[in-house]
Amino acid sequence: MSSARQIAYDLLRQAHDGRHPLDHWLDLAEPRFKGLSRADRALSHALVYGTLRWQGRLDFIIDHLAERPGKIDWRARIILRMALFQLDHMDRIPEAAAVHCAVELAKNNRLKWATGFINGLLRRATKRPPLPWPNESTNPALALAAKCSFPHWLVVRWLGRWGFEETHRLCETINTIPAITLRTNTLKTDRVTLTKSVASEAGQVETTDYAPEGIKLVALKRPIPQWPCFEKGWFQVQDEAAQLVVHLLAPRPGEIVWDACAGLGTKTAHIAQLMNNQGQLFASDTSAAKLERLAAEMKRLGITMVTCRTLDLIGEQPSDLPRFDRILVDAPCSGLGVLQKNPDGKWHIGAQALQRYQQRQIHLLSCAALHLRPGGRLVYAVCSFEPEENDEVVNAFLQNHPDFAIYHPGRQAAAVLRPSLMTPEGWLNTLPHRHLMDGFFGAAFIKRN
Repeated sequence: MSSARQIAYDLLRQAHDGRHPLDHWLDLAEPRFKGLSRADRALSHALVYGTLRWQGRLDFIIDHLAERPGKIDWRARIILRMALFQLDHMDRIPEAAAVHCAVELAKNNRLKWATGFINGLLRRATKRPPLPWPNESTNPALALAAKCSFPHWLVVRWLGRWGFEETHRLCETINTIPAITLRTNTLKTDRVTLTKSVASEAGQVETTDYAPEGIKLVALKRPIPQWPCFEKGWFQVQDEAAQLVVHLLAPRPGEIVWDACAGLGTKTAHIAQLMNNQGQLFASDTSAAKLERLAAEMKRLGITMVTCRTLDLIGEQPSDLPRFDRILVDAPCSGLGVLQKNPDGKWHIGAQALQRYQQRQIHLLSCAALHLRPGGRLVYAVCSFEPEENDEVVNAFLQNHPDFAIYHPGRQAAAVLRPSLMTPEGWLNTLPHRHLMDGFFGAAFIKRN
């Protein structure tokens, strides 16, 4: 049995309860990946992401083929999902090999008692029996949820907003493997030079449609940290939508700027680029460990203007911060706009969570706003296109802060923030199926004098 399948199974088992996102477990598993060949590493990643991406559809098949689907042990179900994903989506793996490896995986993980059941169900699946898929005309929500592998509640709300055809396109887009997007570090190089440098590292390289620093790559030939231009600090991995958020902030050299929810600092670095590494840039986060990684990343990129501070705006209100010219609140959110990259998210976020995120987002925005100078710009951003986290947050903030108004980007910004990306209200709103990037929302506020 390939160790790639064992690693994939372990990752899926760890991600099962949603206590931590998949990225957390992938980071911990990195030493195990180093022992794999390039092909096995690719297989393990494909099994993890593919199984999570198609989990709902795979469960529909399992439940149809099993006599008592409600009695299936959750660990056995993970093995069945992995095997069915190989049968349905990986043409290069023979059916017999997929079934055999599933049985061996069960044996090696103290599930020997389930091997007969796993073998029998998968043998039935290889015969491609007819499945009772829900009818799109009579029950479109169930049909899309089952066929496209999405939670029913999420499909219902998207259908109400966009109708069947556009919801179908959105689901299909989210289920595709996304390109890798880079942002050129303009402090060290330019996009043309970077494009030439990475041309041999991927099967396809092209510039982004909107962000002026972006490059999209498909079919990487080796891990990014092994590229010479990565070691030189010529770029960061960052989706095009996230790049547009910083252009909405539009920081200038010499200003005092605060990235209030900095995380690992990808937007922090972009802010520093637009400021030409001149001025004062504060980066805060609740996690000291993330800020340590942020500081190391700034060093790789040649950025010297960032001051880091561990800060939880939910629990404390600092009195020693300066008045900022610009503030970015890239708030914690549901992440429903980045399911293409994080397919585990759709199985762990429920409708009830959106209200909890909303209350936290309003609080963070209100706390940050206290530190903005008159005439300054405050940008609120989330990687979600759900109303609870978008316009409802903006409207609540404006209602409680009459000294703020929506800032509409002018002609100069229109070269990047084109009308197709902006709502009539002046908000940034990107969607995977319309713009071929992550789903992001951004609103800029200006504080009246």
